[in-house]
Amino acid sequence: MKRIILASLVAIAAWFSAQAQSLPAPEKYNQLLEQIVRLDQTRAEFLMNATMETLAKDPKGYRQMMELAERRFSNAADSLHNEGLYMVVLKHVIDNYVLSGAEIEKQRLLLEGAKKNMIGTVAADFDYITPNDKAEHHLKDLKANYILVYFNNPDCESCEIVKERLANNATINQMSNDKKLVVLAIYPYDDQKLWKKAKYPKMMINGWNKSRNIEYGELYDLPTLPCFYLLDKDYKVIIKNEGSLNKVEAKLKELTGSQEVGPKMP
Repeated sequence: MKRIILASLVAIAAWFSAQAQSLPAPEKYNQLLEQIVRLDQTRAEFLMNATMETLAKDPKGYRQMMELAERRFSNAADSLHNEGLYMVVLKHVIDNYVLSGAEIEKQRLLLEGAKKNMIGTVAADFDYITPNDKAEHHLKDLKANYILVYFNNPDCESCEIVKERLANNATINQMSNDKKLVVLAIYPYDDQKLWKKAKYPKMMINGWNKSRNIEYGELYDLPTLPCFYLLDKDYKVIIKNEGSLNKVEAKLKELTGSQEVGPKMP
C-alpha cells in the first residue's frame, strides 16, 4: 500500500510539474479533475485524496482546488458531478489544518449535507400531497422496482425543460407502463398556488411537500434544481443529486439490462 501511495504522489507531482509551465493553476487543476473522474470510483477517490495531500504544502493552491472541487463535484448540472469525490475533498480539509478555522467549519457543514441520503443508504422518508387528493402520502408508500424522485420547481425554466424530456423519454415511459418504475415529481418549497397551476405528464405523480420538512427539516441536501434521486424497491439510494436525465436513463438501462435506445436528446 505504501508503494502505491508513493507512486501516486510521484505521478501527481510529475503531472503538476509538466503542466505548470503552460497553464495557470485553476486550469491546471481543472484538467487534473477531468482526468481523475475518468477512473473507477475507488481509484479516483484515492487519487483525489493524494492530490489534496500533495497540495497541502501550498495553502493557496489547496484553497483553489477545494473551491474548484466544490464548484464541479457538488453541482448536479456539472459534467464532473461526483458526490464521492467531493466528500473526499471535504474530509481532507476538515482533518488537516491547512486553511483557517472558519473555512474548515464551512466545509464541515457542507460535509454534513453531503452525508445525507448517501448512495447505498435508505432514503429519508417525506410526506406529500397531490393536487386532487388532500390525503397525506409518503415516499415509502410507493411500491415499484425503482422509484425516480424528481425534485423540481415549476418556476424554474430548466425544470420545465427536463420535465418535457421526461415525458418523452422512451425508457422511462416503458418502465412506467410496465409498473417497474414510479416517477415522483416533488416541489419542496412554499408557493402552493404556483405548484397547483403547474401541469405534469400522466406518468408522473405530482407531489408537494406541504409540511416543508424536506427543506426545514433538512431531510435532503438539494444544492440545485432540478435534480434526481433514483431508489431501488427497498428505498436505497442508487443515484443522488443527479442533474442529467441521460445519466439516469443510462443507469436504468444498466440495472435492467435494457438494450433499447430511446430518442436522442440534446
